[in-house]
Amino acid sequence: MLHPRLTVPLGLALALTACSDDEPGEATRDAAAPADLAMPEVDGGPDERDAFIALDAGLELDAGELDGGSLEEADAGEPAGDASMGRLGAGAWIRQELAAVPALTGTFTRRTTVEAPALVHDATGCCSKYAFYVRDDEAPNDRRVGFVNVSIADLVSHDAYGAGIGTSRDFPGTILYLADVTIEPRWPDWAGYAATNYDGMVLDGSAAIYAENLTIREYNADTAIDIKAQEAQLVDLTIEGPGHRTLRYWRTGPHYLVGSSLNNTGELGSGAMLWFSNCDETVLRVYDTTFDGETTVANPRVQCDRGSRPTIEYLEVDPRTTGEMHPMFSY
Repeated sequence: MLHPRLTVPLGLALALTACSDDEPGEATRDAAAPADLAMPEVDGGPDERDAFIALDAGLELDAGELDGGSLEEADAGEPAGDASMGRLGAGAWIRQELAAVPALTGTFTRRTTVEAPALVHDATGCCSKYAFYVRDDEAPNDRRVGFVNVSIADLVSHDAYGAGIGTSRDFPGTILYLADVTIEPRWPDWAGYAATNYDGMVLDGSAAIYAENLTIREYNADTAIDIKAQEAQLVDLTIEGPGHRTLRYWRTGPHYLVGSSLNNTGELGSGAMLWFSNCDETVLRVYDTTFDGETTVANPRVQCDRGSRPTIEYLEVDPRTTGEMHPMFSY
């Protein structure tokens, strides 16, 4: 049963009661929360150190090779503005912030390793287990990576794991900035973790994700975004299509969901809108967002691995105007 339309003053939490409904016997390597939230369970299958050789049946031995794209030095492209709000936009902020780091642009048809720091812009990726996989093997120790005007589609994996954009637990502290990104992996339909542990994005080891105008469609399998970052600020997020779970939050936040539209038709897996590793300690702040067209998320669409009462605050004031969100959202 859906909650009635609610208006909750800024700072007042609405506690929603929910409980886990994971399927009995499910192969849940990543389905349960870790005992120690300081190092969440990896979502990438075998040890990622040998990912370039082992995970794709030998088909991606040149996983770090740029296939059809190019590596540039300090070429961030032209900033795009957002005239409707009288601002340049998050994409312009990212291009300026990362103007001095190596940039990748063009068409990539194999798994592409993104060595942080980096800016991926005006790019397309397809046809691989991970379109873009972030690592930090080389100096400097700067784990910022931006994606601006990027389209990812038609991914292919030869095991049970994959995502459009992935980060690694081997490099904790990765920070992702996204603007104008579309991910349509078209994974096979959800059939359980042993066979279809596929996501739109999987953020192992990440510290934060800041995204504006991110669209994920036809992820079909596990999760649109598997969020293992302590802070996730998602603005103008659009998620469409069926999948086991829509958003998974492994850390307590506070997280923000602003001006967004989440839709899950529910015919694959649990159809959950929100999954929390630790419901009793997690805070999610929501503004101007709909869940299957409703302004609040219904209790049956919320799942908890631990606890039963996530704090979901429905804000009356746009948090982009109060100074509590990242400055790229008001740039």
